[in-house]
Amino acid sequence: MLTPDLIKNNLNIKDNVFVAYSGGPDSSVLLDLCVKLREISKINLSAIHVNHNLSKKSIDWEKHCIDVCKKLSVNLVIESAEISSDGGGLESAARKARYKIFKNILKENDQILLGHHSDDVAETIFMRILRGTGLEGIDGPKDKRDLGLGRLIRPLIKVSKREIMDYIDDNDLSFINDDSNKDIKFDRNFIRHKIFPLLEDRWKEFPARVNSLSRISKERNKNYKNLVYEKFDNLIGNEINLKELKKIPKSLAYDVIRYSIKECNIAIPNSKIMQEIYKTFVDSNPGPKSLVTWSRSDGEDPAGMIIYKEGSLIISER
Repeated sequence: MLTPDLIKNNLNIKDNVFVAYSGGPDSSVLLDLCVKLREISKINLSAIHVNHNLSKKSIDWEKHCIDVCKKLSVNLVIESAEISSDGGGLESAARKARYKIFKNILKENDQILLGHHSDDVAETIFMRILRGTGLEGIDGPKDKRDLGLGRLIRPLIKVSKREIMDYIDDNDLSFINDDSNKDIKFDRNFIRHKIFPLLEDRWKEFPARVNSLSRISKERNKNYKNLVYEKFDNLIGNEINLKELKKIPKSLAYDVIRYSIKECNIAIPNSKIMQEIYKTFVDSNPGPKSLVTWSRSDGEDPAGMIIYKEGSLIISER
C-alpha cells in the first residue's frame, strides 16, 4: 500500500531528502508521499527537476514542476542539460546527464529518491537480456546505492505501475505526459508498448513474475559472489595480476574480471565485450597498446576501459 511509511522505511529521516521530480506520474506520486511524510516526521525535503531540452514542451513541464512545488511549499532545484548522443542513444545520454547533475548536487549523507517501480525493473531486465547481460544483470536496478557523496534510493521499486496510477486517481494529482514515452523507436518504449502487453495478456501480472526472478537471482548471485571472493580476493580489484588470472578456469576468470569492474563502480560490459576482454588479454600476449573499452549499460555507472601495464590489467573509467 502506498503510504508515507513506505518512504520512511527506506531512508534516514534526519538527513536531507531530494526527490528527482520530472513531473510525470511516478515522481508526482513520490513527491506527494514525501510531502505527507514531512507533515509527520519533519524531513528536510527538496526536489530536483532536470530540463533535458529535448522537447518543445520542456519549458511547460518545468513550469508545471515549479507550480506544483510552490503549492506544496517544496524547495525546487532546476537544472538544465544539453543532451547529445554519445553512441549509446539519447535515452542513455539523458540518464547520464541526470545522474551527473544529481551527483554534483548531493552533499555528504544527502539522499535522492527516484520513482522507479516494479514495471521499470521488468523492462530494465528485459533490455539487459537483449543486450547480452550476465547473470548479475538479471538482478535489476538496486533499491539503494551510493551516488557521489550521497545515496540514491528507489522506495517504490516493489510498487506496480497500476498502484501508482490508482494513487494518482485517488488523490487527484496532476502530472505531465511526455509524448516521447510512446515513441517505439526507443528500445524501452518498444518493450513497454509492444512486447509487455502481449505477455501480460497471456500471463497476468507479468512484471511481478520478472521481479520474482530478479529477487531469487539477487540472492543466489550474492551467495556465489561470497564464494568467489573467498577464493580469489587477492585477484579482485582495479589491478588484476594477469599471470595469476591465466591460472584459473575461463568461466572463473570472467567472474574475477566482472567483480573487479564492479569494485570500480563502472558499468558491467555485456557478454560480447567480456569475450573481447578475455581474448585480448588472456588468450593473447598483450602489450602497452592493448585496450578494450565499453559504454555504460543502463546509464547509471560510467563507461569503462581496460589496459595492460607491467603484467596487470588496469581497470578505469573511460
